[in-house]
Amino acid sequence: MDDLSITPISDSACSSYLSAAARRLCCGNMLATYKRHGMSWDEELFSERWRDNENYAIRINGEWVGFISLKALPDILYLRDLQLVPHWQGRGVGSACLNWLIQLATQQEYGQSQVKDRASELTPGAQPCPRALRLRVFSDSPALALYQRHGFSLVNEQCTPTRSGSIMALERPLAFQAAPSLSPRPLPLSGKAPLDTIIEEFIDEDALTITAKRKRQSPSAARDIAHH
Repeated sequence: MDDLSITPISDSACSSYLSAAARRLCCGNMLATYKRHGMSWDEELFSERWRDNENYAIRINGEWVGFISLKALPDILYLRDLQLVPHWQGRGVGSACLNWLIQLATQQEYGQSQVKDRASELTPGAQPCPRALRLRVFSDSPALALYQRHGFSLVNEQCTPTRSGSIMALERPLAFQAAPSLSPRPLPLSGKAPLDTIIEEFIDEDALTITAKRKRQSPSAARDIAHH
């Protein structure tokens, strides 16, 4: 039985390695979708978001297989990114990660820990703890069904039209509870491959440099997508 763990990526010697790996993974997973929707990969934007986000490493049996990026807004916890290497997609890891995220967001301790950092952003009447989880997803993304199964529903007024559909805003209300253990349960998964081998197998190095500059034709609102 394989063991899944989700841990914060701190400022350490390995953080730069994980940042580079996350950037390559996200580009490899999303490049075709971006092109289909008339958008381009923005490496500078990804780096900015990475520094601004709370980033978590996803590991199976100690091997890095993906990452989660979160942004705490005044009353919403924003899932900006959930990316897995192709070898582990469609095998229950994404579902386990969403369950972990829901547990994290519904802890009173987590919400209270964010208040100090967000005190200046809070408006009168705003709740100190996140009332909902929110994310953005392409309308033709396979991940859409996964999010819907976990209680996310459409926020109509925040959809952004694209060339091949739209970028949809989804939200899941939260109900606070006593803090549970955040250690994910082991999953009945099998097989693994070294990170460098996995990434090299599905990423064309040329794809990383085709649009290193900012997007010019995408709507400005599209810059807020969660890379799904």
